[in-house]
Amino acid sequence: MESRIVDRQSGETVRRSVVLGGGGVPGSAWMAGLAAELRRRGIDLGAADSIVGTSAGAIVGAALIAGRDLDSLADDPRPPGSTEPPSVVKPELVATAFSVLFDRTLDRDLARRKVGRLAMAEEPAQPAHIEPMEWLVGGNDWPDHRLRIVVVDAASGQRQVWDSGSGVPLATAVAASRSFPGAFPPVVVGDRYYIDGGMWSPTNADVAADSDIVLVVEPMANRFPPEQVRTELATTVTDTIVRFGPDEAMIDIFNAFATNPDVLASWPKAFRAGVRQADDLAQQLIDAGWVSPKR
Repeated sequence: MESRIVDRQSGETVRRSVVLGGGGVPGSAWMAGLAAELRRRGIDLGAADSIVGTSAGAIVGAALIAGRDLDSLADDPRPPGSTEPPSVVKPELVATAFSVLFDRTLDRDLARRKVGRLAMAEEPAQPAHIEPMEWLVGGNDWPDHRLRIVVVDAASGQRQVWDSGSGVPLATAVAASRSFPGAFPPVVVGDRYYIDGGMWSPTNADVAADSDIVLVVEPMANRFPPEQVRTELATTVTDTIVRFGPDEAMIDIFNAFATNPDVLASWPKAFRAGVRQADDLAQQLIDAGWVSPKR
């Protein structure tokens, strides 16, 4: 449920937005751990006025909006009692897709279309891929209007932003936003293939609603130039920006996963890393005025 913070000195409502970026399996677990520990400290990111989720951020953003028990995800992202192994990662295909995306000699639209073709060559997502996502995010219905999920049309390479009025079930939208060649199959909606919103931007911070405070959580902050997010946020109206990325220990977890993509081994480590870093983020949010001032 949406909550409003009122500054007791001015009497004005403080508008808050959260931007959750892409980061694959480790990024999902890390942000879930961050949000779980912040909630224990009385800072519920799910109470923000708007949440933008890209890829891993779509998973965590949907879980936050739904009021999901994030601590239940501490050790395993699968439904309780599940014996199904996580999706098999194809490292060579993932590496090929990243090599295209990071090739700065290519036009960005062309690069996205090339990756889109790699994705469309794979078998599209089936109900068996979507159903675990429904459990992970806490349902298939959009709880309210505040969540925006970013995807990319695989054929055109263009960005789309889905919300509660888009007519796409929540779990389907989240699955599409985290679809990456070699990691998770493309999602078909209507007659179009959709893939990871991170193909457009690691954060898509320009989608954030005009706010007094914007929190941008960047799992891949060490992989992209900081100017990109600043440029995106320049298109929004905000007074205060808090940007938060992984520390060195969490970056090591990312690097280990890239070498050995073992979901069940990396997930709990990344979740605990998020819990550990929450102390730092909580203080930054307090300093920025995110929480209600004390009397």
